Amino acid sequence: MTELYTNSRLRVLRQCRRLHQLRYELGIQTPPTPESVFGTVGHAALEAYLSAWMSAPTADDASVDAMCFADRMEYLDLRLPAALAVADASELAPFDRCKLRLLIIAYHERWGAENWEILAVEQEFRYALGDHLIGGKIDAIIRDRSDGRVYVLEHKFTGSETSLGGPYWERLTLDSQVSIYIDGATMLGYDVAGCIYDVIKRPQHDQLSATPEAVRKYTLGKGCKRCGGSAGGKSGIVQGRGHYDVVFASEVKRVDCDECKATGWKCDADGVPQAPRLHANQRDTDETIEQFEERLLEVIAEGPDGCLQRSKVVRLEDELPEMRRDVVSDIEQAEECRRREYWPRNPDACARGRGMCSMFELCCGRAHINDFQRGPAHPELASAT
Repeated sequence: MTELYTNSRLRVLRQCRRLHQLRYELGIQTPPTPESVFGTVGHAALEAYLSAWMSAPTADDASVDAMCFADRMEYLDLRLPAALAVADASELAPFDRCKLRLLIIAYHERWGAENWEILAVEQEFRYALGDHLIGGKIDAIIRDRSDGRVYVLEHKFTGSETSLGGPYWERLTLDSQVSIYIDGATMLGYDVAGCIYDVIKRPQHDQLSATPEAVRKYTLGKGCKRCGGSAGGKSGIVQGRGHYDVVFASEVKRVDCDECKATGWKCDADGVPQAPRLHANQRDTDETIEQFEERLLEVIAEGPDGCLQRSKVVRLEDELPEMRRDVVSDIEQAEECRRREYWPRNPDACARGRGMCSMFELCCGRAHINDFQRGPAHPELASAT
């Protein structure tokens, strides 16, 4: 049986031969991380968004008489509800679900008015590269109505820095996925001009927790205006003292405040006292989901570039042959490992972000292979071979 190589498989192969063996040769499965679950649900939400877009009537439909773009947009109102419904039905933690909802809304506000025709959503492909079988699934294929050009559309959810011109974008110059997807769409019969690459950054904000009582700090509070409020004297009198300083020539006399005395020294005679309160950077309760949403919405609205970036990535005709050779070379190394029946480990790839590789315990002998579940090598594909 011919082995199927996807971009995900090739990426793991380049990362570590042993990890490739465990995941794609033996089908070892590990629990998804919160970050990967967020990305999976995000992709599903955008799939629903694009599917609703694709099913909307167009000016080419017989049932629509020369529909202009503005009129056609009225049929697209179901896109956002369709995407949000996927997020709401997911098993994401409440605050992660809030983050994803706001990202989807921001995506819609920023790019929902594109004059696009959606040609395909979640489109699988297969093609032969020499003696090897390449496959995958394209998020979408679109036609820009303004110039008629066709593009592969790719969505990426990430926690990395995504400023345009930075390392995240520079690496796309040699990224095999863009090349494979352009080749795949071409094999499906599309004349592809390039790839529209959407990067959606997960907000790094977390729920604000109540300040532990042991480290809480309070202001001194204020008394009435006369003896310690906003019009108080030099002594900085605080709530409850009920006296103030009066300067007579060079003599300072302390005088009782009759208004405070009349109210039992409560310093509230004029209705403007301020009780001691927590410092501004401390909290007495955990942040609610509503407060979190309001705070994050303000952050996204003030700097949408921080979470949404889009760029067009092209492949010149003379670039594709070398990139295809890179892919073939990676596959040949996997075939050599299979012939030798040995898949070397790569210690340089064990540390993954803030943690360790999901297979680390197995590679270093602390776990047994029977401790892990097994499954299909390409669960994202409907008809993996």
